[in-house]
Amino acid sequence: MQQTEKQPQVERRAHKRTHVLFLGHLVSGDRSVPGVLFDISAGGARMRLAEPLEPGSAITLRIANRLDFHVEIAWCDGQMFGLNFREAPGRIAATMAGLLPLESLAA
Repeated sequence: MQQTEKQPQVERRAHKRTHVLFLGHLVSGDRSVPGVLFDISAGGARMRLAEPLEPGSAITLRIANRLDFHVEIAWCDGQMFGLNFREAPGRIAATMAGLLPLESLAA
C-alpha cells in the first residue's frame, strides 16, 4: 500500500485573517440582519447570520453600531457567509487599527 503525504494547504488570501468574535449587522435600507463575525481581514470577513441573504448582494456591514463598511456577499454555506469589502484595503486597515493585530491589516 502506497502512503501519500499530505500537502500543506496554500493560503490563497491576499490579506491575513484574524479570528474575532464581533457582533455585527448587515444593513440594506430598513432591513438589518444580525450576526457574528468569526474572522476578518483587510479584504473581507466571515460571518454567521440569522437570516438568509443572496450571494452577490451589495450591502453594508455595521460593526459595534458605528463602523460601516460597504461589502458584497461572496458566498454562503447554510448560515455562514463570506463578505468581500468593496472599499480599498488601506481604508479598512486604517479604520480597524487599534482593534486588530497589525499583521492582519497589511494592505
